[in-house]
Amino acid sequence: MTLTSEKAQQLVEQATIKAQQIGINVCIAIVDSGAHLITFQRMDGAFLGSIDVALKKARTSALFPLPTGDFGQLIRDAELTGMELSNGLLAAFPGGAPLKSADVQIGAIGISGGSAEQDLEIAQYAIEQAELAQ
Repeated sequence: MTLTSEKAQQLVEQATIKAQQIGINVCIAIVDSGAHLITFQRMDGAFLGSIDVALKKARTSALFPLPTGDFGQLIRDAELTGMELSNGLLAAFPGGAPLKSADVQIGAIGISGGSAEQDLEIAQYAIEQAELAQ
């Protein structure tokens, strides 16, 4: 399965719903398995700086198929100082997650605008509602 623009839009819609429930404005990036942007949404009032962060979170989870918080923990545990500076800069804190279908990675989502925990909660909600796995 590939990540369709329709499924990517569904992820954006679900992430927006969750962000509104929490009461925050976020940026939402969806990329394919090669880390190429499929769709992006900046909610009204989301921080301008969150645009780049959401994109980097999505790219990180596409290039290294694990949640960005886990990627950051791996960097710390394995003493891979500077790893986040590779690949055009990566995100090493929560809010990005791989997207899988039938155990095959088809893309990734990146959320930025709230706390790291809120961003992760929004990403997980969107993945669950879109009936994908991370």
